[in-house]
Amino acid sequence: MSAPQIVIYTDNGNAPVSKLVGTACTIGIQSFISNASFDPAGKCTLEMDWPMQASITNGDIVIGKEGGKRKILAALGGEVFTSAVWQACSENLGSFVTALVDFVKTHKFDGIDIDWEDSAALINGDYDAVAFLADLTLALRAQLPAPDYVITHAPQAPYFDPAWHGAPYLQVMKKAGSALDYLNIQYYNNPYWVGNNGAEDAIKVAGTNGTPAFPSSIVGLVANGLRVEQLLVGKPTTASNAGSGFLDADVLCNDVIAPLVQKYGSSFGGVMGWQLAQSPAGGSLATDWIAVMAQCLGLGEAT
Repeated sequence: MSAPQIVIYTDNGNAPVSKLVGTACTIGIQSFISNASFDPAGKCTLEMDWPMQASITNGDIVIGKEGGKRKILAALGGEVFTSAVWQACSENLGSFVTALVDFVKTHKFDGIDIDWEDSAALINGDYDAVAFLADLTLALRAQLPAPDYVITHAPQAPYFDPAWHGAPYLQVMKKAGSALDYLNIQYYNNPYWVGNNGAEDAIKVAGTNGTPAFPSSIVGLVANGLRVEQLLVGKPTTASNAGSGFLDADVLCNDVIAPLVQKYGSSFGGVMGWQLAQSPAGGSLATDWIAVMAQCLGLGEAT
């Protein structure tokens, strides 16, 4: 797939990925594979949260593709995926990968998004998180080849800062970046690494202001050797969808996205929105946000 992308998550049963039909979204991500367990022989069983289960049951995955207009991925992890479960996955990597690949193919997904948020592992050292994430990505790519399948990660912004436990995601990218399509970077819920308004986001998210560029900003990541084509600015689509980090769509466009488009042109990876619904449980959709982002990226408005 070519940049730029508009990626939209959904973890709300009132707003399944089928509701993306008619929008400019290029990748929809249905959340979540929310747990994994292993029997004494190491066989892996995956569990889904209710929104994903409902989407699969109702046929929303295929509908959401809109005849090939967009890819629909399955999201793995999130905040409910515990550190103990991630550790068990690392200790049973082969069976974990087999289960994930079977899940993707059985339910007609176009790939998988790894939403690893196990900060405790980096603090406590219960397992080698960098090696696990790299090995998981490489193993998935071996069985889910490009371009038929898309593999993305959704790291939080601090994971790229050398001052935060050595920038673990820079290490992951060195080991397995070639097997990854996009990074849906979560530029929210971490105020120090994000900022609180458009001017601060221009520094800490875009990196187009300030010298040297803020380390976890898009410009900072490019300076650290990452390919801009892989980098997406992830933002909440409404203030209700995150604890902090929300910017009005016009402010996000003017202060963050447009300067990156001006700097990198069509090579810039694009944007990610959490999430399609305007609130975690409501049924109203953030389609206006998608339309503004499409126009800002030079993709036209949603139809």
